[in-house]
Amino acid sequence: MLNIFKIKVFFFAPLIKFILKNPGVMKSKLFLKAMLIFPKMVSKTYDKKIDRSGPDYHKALEAGLTHIFNKPKEIIDLCTGTGFSAFKTAEFFPSSSIEAIDQITEMLDIARGKAQKSGNTNINFKIGNAAKLNYENNRFDFIVTSNAPIYLSEAVRVLKHEGLLLVVFSFSGDAFVTMEVHIAKYLKNSGIALLKMESIGNGVYILGQKTR
Repeated sequence: MLNIFKIKVFFFAPLIKFILKNPGVMKSKLFLKAMLIFPKMVSKTYDKKIDRSGPDYHKALEAGLTHIFNKPKEIIDLCTGTGFSAFKTAEFFPSSSIEAIDQITEMLDIARGKAQKSGNTNINFKIGNAAKLNYENNRFDFIVTSNAPIYLSEAVRVLKHEGLLLVVFSFSGDAFVTMEVHIAKYLKNSGIALLKMESIGNGVYILGQKTR
C-alpha cells in the first residue's frame, strides 16, 4: 500500500514536470480564466484555510526568507492574494519597500484591511498581473511568490542583476524536490541559478539568483 509521501510524488511530480516542460500552458485561455474565477470564490475563506493549516503553512516561506542575503530595498510579492507572503516578508525586512500585486480585487481588499489594522505602512497592495508586470526592467532586488503560477520571463525581466527570487509552495514539498534537476534546468534557461531548494514541513522553497 502506498504511503502518503509516495501518493503525493505519484500525483504531483508528473504534473510539475509537465508544467516545467510546457510553461505555455499557464498562458492558455482556460488556465488564465481559472486564475480569475477560483481566487474570487475562495477569497472570503482563504485566511481561515491558512489558519487551519497551522504553523506548517508558514515553515517553507520563513525558512526561505532566512536565506535572503542581499538586504533588499525594493521587493515585489507576485500574486499576493490576501498578503500572506507580503506580511511575512515585511517581518524580515521592515525597512524595505514592498509592492504586493494581485489581479483579484476581493483578495486585495482583505489584504489592505489587514494592513490598516496592523498599522503596516511599507507594503503597497495594488492590482497587477504577474504574467504582464507594469514595472520597468531591473527594478527589484528581491521577488517572492507563494502558492502561485510562476511567469518566469516577466519575473526575470523586472529583477535586477544578481537579484534573488524566492518561490514557495506550502504543499507537496517532497514532490518538488524529486524534480530538482528539472527545476534547476528550467531556471537556468531563463537566467536564474538555483542556489538552494529545500522541503520544509509540507512545503518547499526554491531560491534562485539572476545571472544575466
